[in-house]
Amino acid sequence: MLPTSEPNPLSLLVSCLVGFLVSAVSFPLYIHSLKAKEIGQFIREEGPQSHSSKAMTPTMGGVCFMVSFLVAVLAWLACSMQVAHGMEAGMVVVAALLAGLIGLADDTAKLKRQANAGLSARLRLLLEIGLGLALGSALLYSSGGETFAFFGGAQSFVTGPVTGQIPLVLFLGASAFYMTATTNAVNLHDGMDGLAAGTTLLVLLTLATMLFFTGQLQLAVVAAAGAGAVGGFLIYNRYKAAIFMGDTGSLFLGGLMAGLVLAGKLELWFIPLSLIYILEALSVIVQVAYFKLTKKYEPDGPMPALIVIWIKLTQKLPGEGKRFFKMAPLHHHFEAVGAERGLKEWEVVFAFWLAQLAICVAVLLIFLQI
Repeated sequence: MLPTSEPNPLSLLVSCLVGFLVSAVSFPLYIHSLKAKEIGQFIREEGPQSHSSKAMTPTMGGVCFMVSFLVAVLAWLACSMQVAHGMEAGMVVVAALLAGLIGLADDTAKLKRQANAGLSARLRLLLEIGLGLALGSALLYSSGGETFAFFGGAQSFVTGPVTGQIPLVLFLGASAFYMTATTNAVNLHDGMDGLAAGTTLLVLLTLATMLFFTGQLQLAVVAAAGAGAVGGFLIYNRYKAAIFMGDTGSLFLGGLMAGLVLAGKLELWFIPLSLIYILEALSVIVQVAYFKLTKKYEPDGPMPALIVIWIKLTQKLPGEGKRFFKMAPLHHHFEAVGAERGLKEWEVVFAFWLAQLAICVAVLLIFLQI
């Protein structure tokens, strides 16, 4: 698969480097400012006990690397004459920043409440769905608003090019799903020093490469700028973290990846590429469902098994259930298992990085061979 034009790969390197340098240079001052204002992370009570020492570590690091990302994108646009057909890239940037602002509102609510609870889950979900629908509508508008070739720039693992068109409503639903699922999955994944930053850095670099080789230079530059910005953040977020990204950062990164795969028509490829995020989200679902289903419940009279299951899943019943994992999301399960075997937090995180690297390399090799 070769680019349809001759985009310069140096564009990716420059945008990535600018994002990295701005982020890396800005964070020391930003961390100092957060400490002076006593803006720190509140640790959830049900989390690992070893994380209690991380309480009040500066948070909302996402604000700084969001700005670094924007600087890198604007710097590339200012120095480049390739501004034609850039609507999709601009939409992705705006969508990612808006996702970050939803996270910022969540982080701000936590600070005001002095607790690890921000916006209501329902409100945040509605905002994420609305953002996904808005992005999908904007992409449809940029394509002429008549039809949209979902997965049109992707390839099927079995049947070759996928160019089939789907109903507009289905595309909008898929856009809302990708935005909501990705932002929440990255948010769940962000629970250990350097974990989400490291895996997302690898995913963004992979997306930048895939977009470059499909001739979508501006989207590739946006992905590279995001990778650079989060790379600069990782210097200070690795174990032991001097700052956390907060919901601001995790929702921004989730929104950025969702926007890139939707605009770049890489939806099929993102499924294996985001396998770790998917497993993290599924682990929470399994843990909650198993806990509820294993609670003791004695109905007043005979009742079909499916009704009993429905009651257990939908109602708050007294008593304690069993846990499928030692702790959820999945990274905390491995953290607990690793601690029992004498492994440190950074070693578990490094294993996740290696797993994500293997996934990225495998996906990229298959992508370039098709």
